[in-house]
Amino acid sequence: MPILLTLHVLGAVFLLGGMTAHALLRPAATSAAADARNALYQLAWRIQVVMVYTGSALLLITGVLLWVGRFKLFTGWLLLGVLLFIAAMGLDGAFLAPTLRRARRGPAGDSDRSSGMAASAVTVQLVAWFLLLVVLFLMVARPF
Repeated sequence: MPILLTLHVLGAVFLLGGMTAHALLRPAATSAAADARNALYQLAWRIQVVMVYTGSALLLITGVLLWVGRFKLFTGWLLLGVLLFIAAMGLDGAFLAPTLRRARRGPAGDSDRSSGMAASAVTVQLVAWFLLLVVLFLMVARPF
């Protein structure tokens, strides 16, 4: 059980570290020159694949294994944490990863549209990051 818990915490570190790196890289990429912007988006995509995807998979697998048999199925803090985790991963999968893939491929052509998309991506990124911080609080504090 301690190995499973250690892997769960390691997954949380990877996921939050990757999301934090994205929250710092996106604003820097929008204001950078074209070559630097492309390099920053390439770095952000590598962080997405290595840290965010690996961390979320590790969290999901170890979290389910820790949940089964250890806690009641409808424990309040656990159920809320799982729902917020699903919401954050839904934001990442439905919006953030596709916009990152498009930005990584090259300039969109329409600078007004791409700057609006970049601003909305930063907002969604911060919302997903905040949701993960709330999940972290719920898992550590177990308030109810």
